[in-house]
Amino acid sequence: MDDYSYPGRPAIVNWFARQLIDNYHKRNYEHVMSLLDPDTTVFLGDLFDGGRNWNDLDWFEEFRRFNEIYYKRPNRRTIMSLPGNHDIGFGETVNVTSLERFKAIFGPTSSIHDIGNHTLVLLDTISLSDYQNPNVTRDPLTVLNSLAPISTNEKPRILMSHVPLYRFPDKQTCGPLRESTKKFPIMKGEQYQTVIDYELSQEVLSKIRPKIVFSGDDHDYCHVTHPYKSQGVDQTADEITVKSCSMNMGVQYPAIQLLSLNTHDDETRETYETQMCYLPAPYAALKGYLFTLIFNISFFAFVFLLPRSYNAIVDRTLDKLGSITNKYDLPVAHQKVGLPQVFERDLVGMTTTSVITAISVLVVFSVYFGAF
Repeated sequence: MDDYSYPGRPAIVNWFARQLIDNYHKRNYEHVMSLLDPDTTVFLGDLFDGGRNWNDLDWFEEFRRFNEIYYKRPNRRTIMSLPGNHDIGFGETVNVTSLERFKAIFGPTSSIHDIGNHTLVLLDTISLSDYQNPNVTRDPLTVLNSLAPISTNEKPRILMSHVPLYRFPDKQTCGPLRESTKKFPIMKGEQYQTVIDYELSQEVLSKIRPKIVFSGDDHDYCHVTHPYKSQGVDQTADEITVKSCSMNMGVQYPAIQLLSLNTHDDETRETYETQMCYLPAPYAALKGYLFTLIFNISFFAFVFLLPRSYNAIVDRTLDKLGSITNKYDLPVAHQKVGLPQVFERDLVGMTTTSVITAISVLVVFSVYFGAF
């Protein structure tokens, strides 16, 4: 989230939202890196919300903030070079300046990596969707065509793209792990398209011949199987559209996708396993703060506005406790001693207590969410 995300909101609301979201991302990232300790971490694009529209000054400020959350770990591979439409635009509307800046900082937007006895292909299908500017399509087209020839010692290939490949939602449903009950959307608009064109999708599949495809952009999970032809032979490839890991992307349960690559030589077994890993409930802590706030306000209002009722409740409670604890007291201890009663509305005391409580909650909030 950045200033581009919700331009109509008050600045203070956006500031608090950024603290919540950044803290959620950073805590989850640190926990995942510590618990799973992945050898390679791949980001599937849309690193920034308004990256395609920013000048260099704003972009590098958000880049600094991004690195504070998603820092690169020593002796581990982190790949962030796959752009999303929020980073560079889409197709004929790709912002060339934003594209070149992205490449200069993160590296080539299309690349090939040998990982775990597999060939990992990151393909910038966004730039590949530009049918007018050959300077934009040159690099991803070079990578795509380099993989077209069939080799006898070809390793299993895994394709990663920001925008999902084309599918027919009526036939290719997303499966039970998708939150939304609606069909996968097929639409396009200014600087976005929910799927790559059908012809381009088939060309990508036929030339890369992936075992599995991972994509992003949609924010929700979707698992489909694509039929295609390669060298005249019918083939299929699964595609998993990975769920968003963010708390503000319209999904109730954010998640990441874990991919394990096997290096065995048994051709009868699959060479990979993948599993969606849910992240902690994003609004649990915030709901706890809101509940505490409402409870404290209600309690203070009750004490301040209805002191007689409050004192009566306290008296009855103390009497009940006294009847239990004083069961074996000497007779002299049974003499009832009246407690001091306060029936005035103590505005100064109420205000002081409220301010102290508010400051205490704010301090805890700021420490937990890293606001200051």
